[in-house]
Amino acid sequence: MKSKRIFQRLLAAVLLPCLLAGCGTSPPPQEAEDQWDPALAHVLGLSQEQRLEDYDYLVETLGSSYLCMGVRDRENPDDLSAGIFQEYRDMIAGSDSDEAFYSAVYSTLFRLGTYGHLWIVEPEEYQAYLEAYQSDELEDRAHWREVLTSPVTQTGYENLQKLLDAYGGEDVSTPSAPGAEDANLTTLLLPGEAIGYIKIDGFPASYEPAYAAEREELLSFYDTLGACTDLIIDITGNSGGSEQYWQELLVAPLIDQPLSCMNYALLADSDNNRPYIDDAFAPEMLHPIADLPELPALNQEGLAAATHYVESPLSVEPAAERSPFHGRVWVLVGEQVYSASESFAVFCKETGFATLVGSQTGGDGIGALDPIFLQLPNSGLLVQFTMMFGLNADGSSSEEAGTTPDLLSPGTEPPLITALRAIRETA
Repeated sequence: MKSKRIFQRLLAAVLLPCLLAGCGTSPPPQEAEDQWDPALAHVLGLSQEQRLEDYDYLVETLGSSYLCMGVRDRENPDDLSAGIFQEYRDMIAGSDSDEAFYSAVYSTLFRLGTYGHLWIVEPEEYQAYLEAYQSDELEDRAHWREVLTSPVTQTGYENLQKLLDAYGGEDVSTPSAPGAEDANLTTLLLPGEAIGYIKIDGFPASYEPAYAAEREELLSFYDTLGACTDLIIDITGNSGGSEQYWQELLVAPLIDQPLSCMNYALLADSDNNRPYIDDAFAPEMLHPIADLPELPALNQEGLAAATHYVESPLSVEPAAERSPFHGRVWVLVGEQVYSASESFAVFCKETGFATLVGSQTGGDGIGALDPIFLQLPNSGLLVQFTMMFGLNADGSSSEEAGTTPDLLSPGTEPPLITALRAIRETA
């Protein structure tokens, strides 16, 4: 999950008045101007013309490149994106301040929501991306690396850090007690049952230290399941990570034959997106949007910028060493299942690898390419979003509709209870 630092000053100055008023209007420019610290007026090194140019570029590029805005506006009809953009542009225009500019960009994205992984890249995340994209694992992501290492971006994040340091770096999230952080992976044999249980709260990438450790733990656990009839994999609190994790560590050791499924994902071949498309896809993989097969649940509203589609396969080959477990697999899901964990849910349902149990998932798991960047030309700040707009088999938006479990949990019943009852009833 993304770690978002929401600073007290920004909340007090812009977001809280708006949210308490039902997101009707932001403070008038003359009132908002009094909120800004004169010492931070030029910390990003921007002129007023450059601030407005960056903000207009953000709005225009989202319109031509980001395909989730229609989904976002359908789910928020009383707070449409067009009104949000106008409010915060007016705020920038009414205050000659870099602090106001950053607050406007941050607040815009906060109110738009994280549909399709949309969010501003903050300094801590920027450093993590910088390290990740310089690794051999991601050597084919040339444009991602080019943007992250460009001089304007590097200078922009040095300046942004100065701005955030001036706030004291206050993190308003609830701190955890020392030692209270739960393990990402839990494995156990349910007492008195021939049932194994795995709970995974995130899917670390293969270049992260946790991946190797959890691989060893999972493979060792599978060796204990030979006498089990069922295996429950709980991803109800898992909001994503790396597809490689579930493919190599959850599916490959438990199958005898290759499994695969196919969906479609839409793309907008805009100026911003084109270098990323060139990095990720061979020309023959791109198909004109006019050739997209007729899909009954496809909602065209908000997709005017889509120019192409690609086939989005999910395929897993059996591992070299097969686990001794040959029973049924049940995967517990819920609304927090998103991104790479959503792609696992899609794979389970469409291939029959496992029975999905729980409630509707969060979505955005089809065509799970790394989020791409929108680079503001003057400040160098980055905004990330998903370039691929994944479609379910019926054409509905993966982001909007998610995946419906094979077995829905009634009311507020925990998915684990639903799964255990189904296991006992079908034993």
